Amino acid sequence: MNIFAQRINGILPNNGKPAAGFTLIELIVVIVLLSVLASIGTGFIVSTTEAYQRTQTRALLVNTSRQALERMTRQLRIALPYSVRVTNGGNCLEFMPIAAGGNYFSPVPDDENLAAAAQTIDASPISIDFGAALHVTIGAMSAAEIYGATAASREGYASGNITLSAAKRWRRNSINRRYYLLDNPQAFCVVGNELRFYDGIGIADANVNVAGAHSIIARNINSTAPFALASGSANRNTAITISLDFSSGGETINYSQQVLIRNVP
Repeated sequence: MNIFAQRINGILPNNGKPAAGFTLIELIVVIVLLSVLASIGTGFIVSTTEAYQRTQTRALLVNTSRQALERMTRQLRIALPYSVRVTNGGNCLEFMPIAAGGNYFSPVPDDENLAAAAQTIDASPISIDFGAALHVTIGAMSAAEIYGATAASREGYASGNITLSAAKRWRRNSINRRYYLLDNPQAFCVVGNELRFYDGIGIADANVNVAGAHSIIARNINSTAPFALASGSANRNTAITISLDFSSGGETINYSQQVLIRNVP
């Protein structure tokens, strides 16, 4: 076949030289190499993306846990130490926030001096700092003396400096003649996978009604023993240990924090 015929049949280019190209084996080798490189590149991108997502998830868990524990710590530090108790099978931490406090001038009737019950207390002027003043407590030494329909170291607050809702003989006087005005009980509870806050709990309720109104502080909580309490005494602070597991996207962070409530009897 002459050169003209070869050019007509597409075998030769216009310059008269034989056409250059790849063999089938070369094409297969190139395809295999590109596939290997694509697999390596895809795996690298996927692992990098997963690592980034894990980092983002951990950062979100850290922020959520810190915000939750900071809020709990702030509210617990204004609680009356002897009002803190663990309820609902260990899943709730209940307390009564202090609305105001001060000193009274003369001893109140108590079980030691056996003075007649009185409805007024001669005390220093009152300034309500937080919430509402609904209850008065003097000389409390345990939660049992504060909660319940009738309590040895708690009475309803009516008005002034200080008028009680009923005449009262107290269990004991405060060693520093201090009184506290308290708001209704509040509580932090772990219910299912949620950390909740409950407000306005009944003073006579033995447990928190977890079906009642609440606000959600955090979700994806997992903890079998979220709250532990070391009760205080006349010369020792009340210590609360909070231990919570925060989970999301296969990542879990455990936070354990101790809160000390200063006891000023």
